[in-house]
Amino acid sequence: MSEAVELKLYSPLQIDIIDRDAPDRAVPFQAVGRDCRSEYTRIIMNAFRAIQAQEDARNAFTAMKQNWAEVCEKIVSLTRSVELILGRPYNVFTCRSGGKLDAEEVNFLKQHCRNQWDRGWGEGYAHCPREGVNLGLYIHFWQDTAAPLLTREEFDRARIMAWGRISVKKITPDTFWTLIDQARISCGGNQKAAVYWLTDHLLAMELEQVLNFHSILHGYMELANKYGLWNAALIIQENGRYTGGFDDFRAWLIFQGRKTYLSALKDPDSLAGVPACGKESCWFAKLPYVANMAYERLTGRNAYHDIPPADYRQVVAELKKDIVYGPKIGYPHEWSEVAAYLPRLTARLLTPEELRACIRRGHLWNPDDPAIQKARAEAPKRKKARSTKKKGGETR
Repeated sequence: MSEAVELKLYSPLQIDIIDRDAPDRAVPFQAVGRDCRSEYTRIIMNAFRAIQAQEDARNAFTAMKQNWAEVCEKIVSLTRSVELILGRPYNVFTCRSGGKLDAEEVNFLKQHCRNQWDRGWGEGYAHCPREGVNLGLYIHFWQDTAAPLLTREEFDRARIMAWGRISVKKITPDTFWTLIDQARISCGGNQKAAVYWLTDHLLAMELEQVLNFHSILHGYMELANKYGLWNAALIIQENGRYTGGFDDFRAWLIFQGRKTYLSALKDPDSLAGVPACGKESCWFAKLPYVANMAYERLTGRNAYHDIPPADYRQVVAELKKDIVYGPKIGYPHEWSEVAAYLPRLTARLLTPEELRACIRRGHLWNPDDPAIQKARAEAPKRKKARSTKKKGGETR
């Protein structure tokens, strides 16, 4: 028989804390102040140890025998616990197997562990006693399904990569793009993981900075609301014809980073040089909501309601100063005009037959819409080509 091999998988726990001395709201663990973090951590870990002992005792008598062959025939046992790593509680699965698991087997194991996240632990609140006026904390803990689940090697690699990152404490337009880049690179472009990554980081920031992130993100979304860019979205994917689809497209564009975003507003045809265009889903439906999700967990309130309209308008005005719009970005091009406006994007993503079919379908925009009529009427008139023919004579 092969020697038993132990493999651990790590994932950060989400924890909300209600302090009996200040019971008005739950506080995410990431937002706990430094002055009480050490005390809270000690109390919480003691509570987990007590829960673990209860779980182990219950499983010894009631746990059904697991058929591990459904996951991997090498697995002998799989247990769950909580460990404190770098000052944060982590959910840890410990797998013992009769031989080292290969990459495919580890992926099967991860999927099995993810399927367990909604069972058992995290149902309700645990009371953590302590010395003090109201004698304790209540903690609610659960596993976010978007959280990473990493082997120790993957965990250490991610930590080493983090050493080179810029620590962001204050959200400005520059640091906003820094966070976007870090989220995209750290998560390998995975949108679900990026939402978790950004929300997790925002939870550790001051409320003002969370609102700043919200305003800047939505400001960039608003400033990208241009017909010329919408034309590009329509070519890239059919869903772009709907308002909601264009919202998601603009969020995806922001996720690509500052350079790609600004280039697309100056010339939407520059998106032809973005490898992801047309080859994957160019939408990011959840990105606009990450700051509001963090803000609601921190306050119980809605970021959309707590930002004064005048403050938001000022943010948009400041962001606009760095944007250079292309000359035809505000014009709603019809299908018959698209190829001339976006030649590279059209050539890359539409065959001549597909373009002709689009033109035959008729109007791309509603010609009776007053907004469309106004945009087309206000477009700069094309200059007529100067004639080289002399009056009453031949051309040169």
